[in-house]
Amino acid sequence: MEGQGYGYPQQDQSLQFFPTSYSDDDGMSGGGGFDFNAAGAEGSGQFMSQPLGLSSSGHMEGNTSGFEDEPPLLEELGINLTHIRVKTLAVLNPMSRLDAEIIGDRDLAGPIMFCLLLGAILLLSGKVHFGYIYGIGVLGCLGVYVMMNLLSERGIDIYKTASILGYCLLPVIGLAGLSIFIRMNSIVGYVLAVVCIGWCTHSAALMFVTLLTMKDQHILVAYPIGLLYACFALISVF
Repeated sequence: MEGQGYGYPQQDQSLQFFPTSYSDDDGMSGGGGFDFNAAGAEGSGQFMSQPLGLSSSGHMEGNTSGFEDEPPLLEELGINLTHIRVKTLAVLNPMSRLDAEIIGDRDLAGPIMFCLLLGAILLLSGKVHFGYIYGIGVLGCLGVYVMMNLLSERGIDIYKTASILGYCLLPVIGLAGLSIFIRMNSIVGYVLAVVCIGWCTHSAALMFVTLLTMKDQHILVAYPIGLLYACFALISVF
């Protein structure tokens, strides 16, 4: 049904809404028009040939980058596996040469993991001591932190203190593991507990003395630390 049947005028197909030239009255010479059809076709061709947000080489432009530029997840979380391994070996071999840079880091991932491991091993023995482990650990770290800052001129922060004490807990974890297979409430268990306490105390005191250059105060540093590890040994034996 055509529109002219109702009296509507027929649309003029030659009507141009955008002039292709300007008159001299406007201050512009003729023939300077802009062809929107040609510009639209050209822009459409560029858009189709080059996707939005991609450069000619196919890489994303702007702030977006590939996943290969992202740092590893453990590095973002502050977990250094190399330091954990080196510091663990330093505890297991107290006679080895200690590096002040390694023992002076603020890594707390290892101590937290070792505390959880100690609690899990004791749980296998039928002992639920997670509260005791964290309570003794927090109070012990605060006490040793205060004592070290009173004895040394250089001072130490709480993070380094907790890191050293947590790593040196490894022999007590081994004692707790033996309690699954061996009855610790005996002469053998008492001897093993004393050996583990001495091992932990010597490793921790050696790290503090090396880090704070307290060569003449080794025994003074070892005494309160030995009391702390004796508490962990007691909850592992009994």
